[in-house]
Amino acid sequence: MNKQPIGFIDSGVGGLTVFKEALKQLPHENMIFLGDQARLPYGPRPAAQVVDFTWQMVNFLLKKDIKLLVIACNTATAAALDIVKSQLPIPVVGVILPGSRAALKVTKNKHLGVIATEGTVRSDAYARTIHQKDAAVKVTSLAAPKFVPVVESNEYRSPIAKRIVMETLAPLKHAGLDTLILGCTHYPLLRPLIQNVMGDDITLIDPGSETVSEVSTLLDYFDIANDDVTEPKMREFYTTGSPEMFEQIAQDWLQLDQLNAQRAEIEDLPVTYQQTPVSTVVVATKNAGKAREFAAMFAKDGITVKSLLDFPELESVAETGTTFEENARLKADGYARQLELPVLADDSGLQVDALGGQPGVFSARYAGDGHNDAANNAKLLSELSEVPAEARTANFHTTLVFAKPNHPEQDLVVDGDVLGRIVGIPRGDNGFGYDPFFEVEGTDQTLAEMTADEKNAVSHRGNAMRQLEQLWRDWYSNHAL
Repeated sequence: MNKQPIGFIDSGVGGLTVFKEALKQLPHENMIFLGDQARLPYGPRPAAQVVDFTWQMVNFLLKKDIKLLVIACNTATAAALDIVKSQLPIPVVGVILPGSRAALKVTKNKHLGVIATEGTVRSDAYARTIHQKDAAVKVTSLAAPKFVPVVESNEYRSPIAKRIVMETLAPLKHAGLDTLILGCTHYPLLRPLIQNVMGDDITLIDPGSETVSEVSTLLDYFDIANDDVTEPKMREFYTTGSPEMFEQIAQDWLQLDQLNAQRAEIEDLPVTYQQTPVSTVVVATKNAGKAREFAAMFAKDGITVKSLLDFPELESVAETGTTFEENARLKADGYARQLELPVLADDSGLQVDALGGQPGVFSARYAGDGHNDAANNAKLLSELSEVPAEARTANFHTTLVFAKPNHPEQDLVVDGDVLGRIVGIPRGDNGFGYDPFFEVEGTDQTLAEMTADEKNAVSHRGNAMRQLEQLWRDWYSNHAL
């Protein structure tokens, strides 16, 4: 369950057509809408300026702790989707790809029409997207710049609107297309007029429905859907223009009780992604000593480190992987998704060359589930009983995975090793597990004979942590996710 809201942005009120579809398909989700009415229309503006405006809207909604962003504006999708999607740590959905897919499903003669803003037509985004999927489809695009002002002025049912629609669509009347994409989220508000002009034999495609279907799929994929059916749901509306004008159109279109719009000031917000600094990292362990090791590394950045002991009700993540990295990823990604916090997880083990790398990922349960260190060591020595001392080479390995929620494909992964050999008699009292039997290469000491500082200087986990120390800040600040 994830109660964080879904954010919707648009150049004005047009994105409410997508929001309306979301109310139908995703009734249990909390939602926030922001329309930049003070600076519309976006269509005639340069693409770089649209990108700047989009970032300001995005940064406004990020402060509202949204879990998924819908760019419910075709012009902004064409100009900014790829840029925003590559930098945000949350899923981002635009309206062009879903609309294109929907049109390709229904066309019979493979001649599609697109009506959109000047910016969207100029970008050729729909034609490129459609031709990537079917190069044989003909696409006829037409800019309809007068449609947006008609909708924003609440005149979309007036005789003026009827005349504007008729005059604008005249070039498409006999173009031979059988499907028309409403390539601006304002245009569905004019749908009855558009259908009347184009005729009933032309299928109109509203990308909003397909867009919300994609949102639904992503909520399930990332396991962030809100399945609480009991609490009242958040419906917040913001506009950079007149709240009164926004409310008139929104109430008419959405038919919501007690719809209140608030004015948003976004002109001074940054025009690049502004990441919220990390303040808490969870180490996926119940070993307090291990958590303290990592806490010391993060302390210099003022970051609080918690462990799984701080979340007793958390559902455990099973380590079902066949490699150290698989297990570390399972834990890091699984707990990050549940906690909505950055999570650092590790998987470590002993690999003995003469045993083909065993016990490996099964190091903690080498003698079977429920057995202790003594039983694991006894089995290890038994397996090596016929192996001469010089052939008992081994290494301890650690894989660390640092994950933010919902982007497992871009986890930060580092490894660490320490080479040595297995001795027949345990030495030292400072270690645990296999430490008393692991003599570090180049020394005459086992890990259990070393002080904590000496062990950290050579150990597999110490080596991995030093790699992590060099990489994690850039990874986090550059938004590798």
